[in-house]
Amino acid sequence: MESRTSGAARRLQSPSAAVTGTVVATGVVAAGAAVVGAPDWFGLSGARPFVWTVPFRVPVGLGLAGLAVVTGLAGIRWRRALPAAVALALAAAGSLGTTLARGVSAGDLPPARDGDVTFLAANVLTARADADAVVRLAVEGGADAVSLPESTQEYAADVAARIQARTGSAMQVFHLDDPGVHYGTSLLVSDRLGRYRATGELTDGTKATVTAEPVSGQGPVLAAVHTAAPVPQHLHEWAVEVQAVADWCAATPGALLAGDFNATLDHPGLQLAGSCVDAGEQTGTGARGTWPARVPALLGATIDHALADGNRWRAVGTRVQDLPGSDHRAVLARWRPVS
Repeated sequence: MESRTSGAARRLQSPSAAVTGTVVATGVVAAGAAVVGAPDWFGLSGARPFVWTVPFRVPVGLGLAGLAVVTGLAGIRWRRALPAAVALALAAAGSLGTTLARGVSAGDLPPARDGDVTFLAANVLTARADADAVVRLAVEGGADAVSLPESTQEYAADVAARIQARTGSAMQVFHLDDPGVHYGTSLLVSDRLGRYRATGELTDGTKATVTAEPVSGQGPVLAAVHTAAPVPQHLHEWAVEVQAVADWCAATPGALLAGDFNATLDHPGLQLAGSCVDAGEQTGTGARGTWPARVPALLGATIDHALADGNRWRAVGTRVQDLPGSDHRAVLARWRPVS
């Protein structure tokens, strides 16, 4: 009699245990999916391995969506799987929704007005990108300043000469070599902006960022940016440099920056605060992939940016374009003074 009573008790308890198991399993799946889909929400986007996955929100979102479908199909026969499928679907929607909110358009530029400044960022892959293509992007886009990460002094001077030959506007060339390699970062400034001088404010670290200010004191303060890449051996340098560049943007009145930041808006350093704003996010190209150029832009990482002091400038247009010979797409941003 006692044995039968104990068996009945266990049978009565089993549904409760099953519900508890389902809740726990669903919670684990939901937490895991949330961390994978949005590690920035948990302060993990600068930590391994999320530092390398968060730039690729669309592939991650599609992966989570695929898992949601598989789990949902399993739920047809085993209903306890359905809550986990819903959790996966919500995480996928969050990752993809963030991408769509920032914009994946290739973009366009409105006609320039007096006072506008157009800044081109083009990583030229150790001076191997087609110089004619860089010149064409600059001339057709009406660039007043050009940022050339991974260029050489000779490459930058050649591009500047070709731009002058086509437009009649001389280009000042500022160049800073990356430590230990044969290339660096160049900043080209059109004489339409007046005379500039280098300031050397962001030269610490493993990569080179060139800063320059107008001699007259009138006009934008410019930076051509190239930070360390978030590879395992340089994660610390990368974090320090990206944060330093973003802090400089927020602290420098009238600043305009463009280049290869090796970070997306989800990484800690570029979760922008204060007055610093991203042109792509303002104009609908903020999630269009710029690297690697060999994959469709929708699937790539948006690590090339144009930033500005939002108290002085607002973005009125951006354009993300292919650059033959480079593993990056170029970014062209048009800024207009805040009235």
